[in-house]
Amino acid sequence: MTRHTFRRPRNQPTPSTNLVYGLNPVREVVARSPRMIATLYVAHGIRGAESVVAEARRHGVAIEVVEGHALERMSGGGNHQGVAAQTKAFEFEAIEDVVGGAASLVVVLDGVTDPQNVGAIIRSAEVLGAGALVLPKDRSATISATVLRASSGAAVHLPVAQVVNVARTLEQLKAAGYWIVGLDAAGTSGFRDLPALERAAIVIGGEGKGIRPLVAKACDFMVAIPVRGRVSSLNAAAAAAIGIHEIANRVVKGLGDPVRE
Repeated sequence: MTRHTFRRPRNQPTPSTNLVYGLNPVREVVARSPRMIATLYVAHGIRGAESVVAEARRHGVAIEVVEGHALERMSGGGNHQGVAAQTKAFEFEAIEDVVGGAASLVVVLDGVTDPQNVGAIIRSAEVLGAGALVLPKDRSATISATVLRASSGAAVHLPVAQVVNVARTLEQLKAAGYWIVGLDAAGTSGFRDLPALERAAIVIGGEGKGIRPLVAKACDFMVAIPVRGRVSSLNAAAAAAIGIHEIANRVVKGLGDPVRE
């Protein structure tokens, strides 16, 4: 009978910053962005992870077999399903590539600080057909393992750029032919008031604070989601999903641009 020598994982990762766990999130990272993985950890005797391990080996990813309870500690008791990946720093796209690219819809975050919300917004953006996402370096959650998990792997499909100045980036997008739509509870327009837009960027403000005044000044339209229930507002991720869906339906090529005053 073969004896296995187990060891404590080297450089045990911190779940909140650089550990992706669970079969589907890990499978997506391995398949789509194997260069992001420093080490793949697999619990001894786990079933169902064979394809993930095979794909990791094909890409030359370092693999460690560990005790099952080690993954419990590493994931903080999360549903790791026997696999976890320690990730390297996320590779952001250059904002010049986003501005000059072919995306007809770009999602811009302005101060969304909750990693769960950022991950959920990335998932909605990718599913609903956005071509890229932009987030600021400061006053924002960055792309961490928590964001990767919350995005269900969408963060490795959607180009993400990180910028120093959101308002300046919006001006760059305007110069490239994008119309800027701010999504804010204080908005004076509805989605039905918007014309067909050939290219658009939708701006999602931070939790509780909304879009900052300087960023709002750079928006061509400020749109609010009508609220009919007793609860006064939606959280950033839910509002973003609705807004991205609505704007995606209005981004139509070949219909001409509205007139910017």
